[in-house]
Amino acid sequence: MDDLYVDTPIARFRYRKAGSGPPVLLLPGSGGWRLSFHAMIEVLAEHHTVYALDPPGQGRTVVLDPAFGHDVDAIAHSVAAFLNALDLPEIAIVGHSWGGGFALRFAELFPARVSRLALLAPGGLDVRDVWEFRLMRLPLIGELAVRLMPLWSVRHLLRKSFVHRDRIPYALAREAATEMRSPRNRATLLRVERSVRWTTTERDLHLVKAPVLLLWGDQDRFLPVELLHRFADRLPAAEVHVLTGCGHSLHDDCPDQTYQRLTPFLLPRRS
Repeated sequence: MDDLYVDTPIARFRYRKAGSGPPVLLLPGSGGWRLSFHAMIEVLAEHHTVYALDPPGQGRTVVLDPAFGHDVDAIAHSVAAFLNALDLPEIAIVGHSWGGGFALRFAELFPARVSRLALLAPGGLDVRDVWEFRLMRLPLIGELAVRLMPLWSVRHLLRKSFVHRDRIPYALAREAATEMRSPRNRATLLRVERSVRWTTTERDLHLVKAPVLLLWGDQDRFLPVELLHRFADRLPAAEVHVLTGCGHSLHDDCPDQTYQRLTPFLLPRRS
């Protein structure tokens, strides 16, 4: 499966495409890039045309607009630009972690463009980040941390994301560490990390009109499962499931439980 690229006024996006059927967009968590959906692409491609995207600040997507803001609204509008470039007026979205927060903001700003919204341990709430990401926001220390980020640091983040250590995709760690060596990649990642705040995303949850699926691992060490009620209270029609014995990267940590819920949710309902 080869990488594809498409140019827009905002960015040159890297993505992967697979399968055929109703379109589904995959938005990864911070630092995960489209690599973190390697297994999901194959699963969902059985029934869908899958687009796995590197948003700005991720992977090898390159921001072209010098006025790009790097905040949540800027990322949401960049997703719209990507979909416009591929002539996709409406799409289902699966978002993991911060990718879930970006998916939520996109659904708030462009409700007519989202057919279904699946959120896996999503960002989008105005809460404090874990220390690993707070470190990146500090002047000078953040630059040094990202510039010198070795393979063991990426492995640490992966291990923190999993309960089942035997399922950790260490090949992802090697590729992520390699791509982080690009000064441009590091600079964009830092700008996104320092610009993103979720205050308006949480405030505007009532604007989400699409059917929503919320999945969360009960042993998540990045975004604790206790946050789930803040989404459920504001999205009362959402289908909500807590997955037992699962960490933050629940789609790889607990694939059977995840796809048992995710696959039927994404399939179009018959009238």
